[in-house]
Amino acid sequence: MQNYSYSTEFIILILIVVALVIIYYFARKFRKSSKEEDNYLLALEYLVDADYKRAIQKFKEAVRENTDNIEAYLRLGNLLREKGLAKNALKIHHDLTLRSNLDADTRLKVDHSLLLDYEVQGNYQKAIEIARGLLSKENSYYKEAADKLLIYLEHLQRWNEAIETCKEYFKPYPPRIKKRLALYMAFEGEKLINQDQGKEARIKFKEALKQDPECVAAYYLLGKSYYLEERLDEAVKEWTQFCKKLPQKSHIVFNDLERAWFELGSFAEAENLYNTLLASDGENIYAALALVAIYDKKGEHDHALEILDRMEEHFPDDKRIMSSRVQILFNKGQYKVASTRALDYFREHHFLPENKYICQTCQYVSENPLWICPQCKSIDSFNI
Repeated sequence: MQNYSYSTEFIILILIVVALVIIYYFARKFRKSSKEEDNYLLALEYLVDADYKRAIQKFKEAVRENTDNIEAYLRLGNLLREKGLAKNALKIHHDLTLRSNLDADTRLKVDHSLLLDYEVQGNYQKAIEIARGLLSKENSYYKEAADKLLIYLEHLQRWNEAIETCKEYFKPYPPRIKKRLALYMAFEGEKLINQDQGKEARIKFKEALKQDPECVAAYYLLGKSYYLEERLDEAVKEWTQFCKKLPQKSHIVFNDLERAWFELGSFAEAENLYNTLLASDGENIYAALALVAIYDKKGEHDHALEILDRMEEHFPDDKRIMSSRVQILFNKGQYKVASTRALDYFREHHFLPENKYICQTCQYVSENPLWICPQCKSIDSFNI
């Protein structure tokens, strides 16, 4: 009976020890889990408070304590990218793709972060690959991926792919995509011009105008394609039609038209065009200044000054009118010293009446119409 009592006590003792071990194990695990959660929550709080340095520190502590905290890895990488450490972000996000236990939603988040990592680094080819992957099925990043894919293709000037992307992901076309699609077609046509395929290029330009009847690039390049083939009459025809359809943009082709008419021996047509444009819109300052320049060259200074007087009523502070007036007075022989100094001032400040085209993204200045900024690669940023 006594042996039975000892056996019972021994078993109870063993059970108590086992219970204590279990309690200790789970208590430790809970404390550790609690600590990990505390670091992650602290990181989120610092992130909300824009205390990015501490947020990064706490995210790092959270992932050190729990390598399965994928959300912490994602946020850490995203924050590093936003703080200019795109290479570090890319490494973190790329390492996550090597994990085989990611569910579909988490993998989408990882791919989206990778997309932004490659974009920031200017690796548009890799970004295109990721974007196409995100577009392989409907998800919360679908629209963003489609928009970004177009941007990446623009940077690489892969116009045919951009056209196909519009057709595949943006139908029915919203107005902004119609405008963009027309530009892509015009740019692809320009490539064909450079390959001496004028006929094929003109097909592209006409397709562009079907998408956007106000696509200035298509009109301009259509005329240019004829001009480069020395088919001057057809070039003039396209450009003059453009002036009639979009008179507010007509100045884009003034220099080209004048050159073509000069070569045809019909320069007087330029004067006729500018007078016609002014008759339909008395505030067309570009046509007015072009006409003033012609009268100035012909020595008809008083006639030129009359036009400037009319323009000044509509644009009293326009520097182009001021500089044109000084130029004409100078050519007329009046106020020679004062006008010379004024001309120097206007030249220094780029206020002479030549058309200038300024990129609205990076402020690059061009004397010729452009639709792709050579400096920042922005599309349609010159407001032409």
